[in-house]
Amino acid sequence: MRYALHIQNAHFFNQRCFSVLLLTLVCLSSSGCSLGVMVGKMFFGDPLVTCEFTSRTKVDLAEDKKQVLVICSTPESIRSDYPSLNYDLLEQITYRLRRHDVEVMDTGDVATWLDDNGGVWNDVDELAENFEADYIIHVDIDDFDYREPNSPNLLRGKAFGNVSAYEVVEVDGLRRALEVFSSEYTSEYPTHLPVSIESESPKVFRKKYLDRIADQIGRFFYNYHTGEDF
Repeated sequence: MRYALHIQNAHFFNQRCFSVLLLTLVCLSSSGCSLGVMVGKMFFGDPLVTCEFTSRTKVDLAEDKKQVLVICSTPESIRSDYPSLNYDLLEQITYRLRRHDVEVMDTGDVATWLDDNGGVWNDVDELAENFEADYIIHVDIDDFDYREPNSPNLLRGKAFGNVSAYEVVEVDGLRRALEVFSSEYTSEYPTHLPVSIESESPKVFRKKYLDRIADQIGRFFYNYHTGEDF
């Protein structure tokens, strides 16, 4: 009897603590106090942000176990200066999607197919026909550089392009890719002042900037917590 009473009292105490905590959070939030946000994070963690792709299509690539193909493309003017850019971005974006439980096709298979086709492709339906993917993500980078114009000793990353996603469906017995998502992509890092090559080598800065681009593009397609840094 004494043990049951102890359990009942403990349960009542926990309920009161939880109620007081909720009331405190409501009061702090309604007053616009940043302390409320801090307390909320302490107990519940950073809130989860629904990615733009899921918000528009209502499809969660990770939860729905969709097989995804990632492809990157750049114009000849960029490939001549940065011949490995397509493959570097492909690997980094694929890595981040997999880290967030998105099933992505092997980058080696994609790279082999690209090599067999001269490194370029003209029609997304070609990809739908040649790969067993549910969705195709196309990252098209129109402009890329990590050197400050007219300043050989300064580094600043800039990129511009478009990110699209296609759902692969069967039409009259043929696999076709239908566009379901498209978003313009613009990046500049750092935004305020460029980095001197005396403080960071161009090679290290380029790797860091590519990682940042991959993170930004990946967030179009997987949910993330607000506290996650690029």
